[in-house]
Amino acid sequence: QPSRLSPPPYQHNNSSEDPNSNMAAVKTEISPESSTRICTHMNMDHAATIHAMAISNLPYWEAARCKVQNAKMKSISLKEYCLSYVVCNGDACAIKEIVIPFDPPLSSSGEARPRLVQDHHKALTPKFTWLVTDPIGRMLFGACMLLGAGTALGEEELGSRIDDNPLASGIITFIFGTSARFAKLVVLSWYFSLVAHTIEAFYTAYLCKRVLKMQAGTTFKWFLLNVCTGFPIMNKVRELVAVDSAARSSKKMS
Repeated sequence: QPSRLSPPPYQHNNSSEDPNSNMAAVKTEISPESSTRICTHMNMDHAATIHAMAISNLPYWEAARCKVQNAKMKSISLKEYCLSYVVCNGDACAIKEIVIPFDPPLSSSGEARPRLVQDHHKALTPKFTWLVTDPIGRMLFGACMLLGAGTALGEEELGSRIDDNPLASGIITFIFGTSARFAKLVVLSWYFSLVAHTIEAFYTAYLCKRVLKMQAGTTFKWFLLNVCTGFPIMNKVRELVAVDSAARSSKKMS
């Protein structure tokens, strides 16, 4: 499937130029003017990608508790590109920069777009490790797993197992009145969560495919994660959409 990144303004048709000059240009570094054009294009037309790139290069513990703002591509060369962003942990914010190398280095400026496309898809692909590393996602996924296990046992079997454990029976009876009522609530909660998460997941998939122009495989991964955890995954996509919308609005006003 072809990439959804739009053709950048820095690609030129060199077919009419002398071949010898083209071979010499292969070894030439990307000029400051070309770097500026590439960065402007990425920051204006693919702001969500730059935002996702910044987040994906944070340590997992920092990505889970901090918020990234104002991510920008600052420069690009044949060897690497540089991003700057503001990372906030509560009220404390700091400006950071990260250098992302091209491996292997580019052989010409014409390779910039396909290599950035690769990083674009990589940055926008969700990570199933979020089920463990994201605090809220971990809590909701664990709760859904427990509800699913209780539903798989069935109301009668779950109630019977609770009654066979004096400690559990005492706690459940004190809070819910009877073990049968608790077992019924477990089953109802499981189906409610499944329906609610699936509705959210369809909305997330719509944003991924129609707004952020992600590939079908990437969209499906976001869908699955949303079914597993619910709103934390949806909020990650909504954050990317908000960044993309803000950049496009800024472009229209400029």
